[in-house]
Amino acid sequence: MKLICMTEINKNSSNGLEFGSKKKLHNSCLTIGKKSEKNNDLYLFLSTRQNNCEMKCKIDQIQNVFTKFINQGKTTIRLKEPAMDLHLKCSNVIELKSFLHVLKLGLDKKLPSHITPLPSAVGFKGSTSIPKKKITIKKKTDYPTLEGFPRTTEELNISGLDRKSFDRQILRLQSLRILNLSNNFIERLPTELGVLLPHLVELNLSQNRLGQCNNRTKWLWLNGVNITKSLRLLDLSSNQIQLLPNQIGKLKKLCTLNISNNQLKQLPSSIGNLTQLKFFDFSS
Repeated sequence: MKLICMTEINKNSSNGLEFGSKKKLHNSCLTIGKKSEKNNDLYLFLSTRQNNCEMKCKIDQIQNVFTKFINQGKTTIRLKEPAMDLHLKCSNVIELKSFLHVLKLGLDKKLPSHITPLPSAVGFKGSTSIPKKKITIKKKTDYPTLEGFPRTTEELNISGLDRKSFDRQILRLQSLRILNLSNNFIERLPTELGVLLPHLVELNLSQNRLGQCNNRTKWLWLNGVNITKSLRLLDLSSNQIQLLPNQIGKLKKLCTLNISNNQLKQLPSSIGNLTQLKFFDFSS
């Protein structure tokens, strides 16, 4: 997985929070990955525009990660060898949190063995390959836990992988138009889904478990300022839903709504607000 950020490298400070010294911040790319296909050890690799191969160390050399200012897009990674602090500053807090989550999985040895080697994942050099716009994950071993999804992704299909939670890496895909998460075990979606994906047109959540979560906040993503303006198709079929939330009426651009094969006994009056609706399936 990559993280594009600003970095400042200092000697270990007393508490790891001395950010903003007179040293210059560098545009950097921080990567987690393997050294090669034959070597399963995980490495932390730092490259900068000024020096594309500056530092590489095993992640077991990480002594501590300071996250006091994580919500400001700042964190510090302390290394034992070489003894230094990597101060990171990232404009996208979600990307930073996702990177640290993957880093923790690596430290806990919970990452899958199928990981892209570092040589193909690091650096700033441009690629001549055609940007990927449609991604379909057919096997769990193909899931890009470390690498993440290409930022150019417009259609993402993650169906039938028995996923129990929503992958927050998806929230970084600003070009995403079609998202298919059908046939999984997802019980709720993050509130940010309605805000951070401005071009989302189709959302397929069929055959999940949205009806099993009793937390009232599970539908707050429907309030998002962007999703209410962009979403045209929503499939909530086969989710064991007993009560459809009133927020459904905020999706003013919705043309297709499928809520079939649930456990509904009534519909919210806000359904009447969906004046653009053309196809409505609430059978079974």
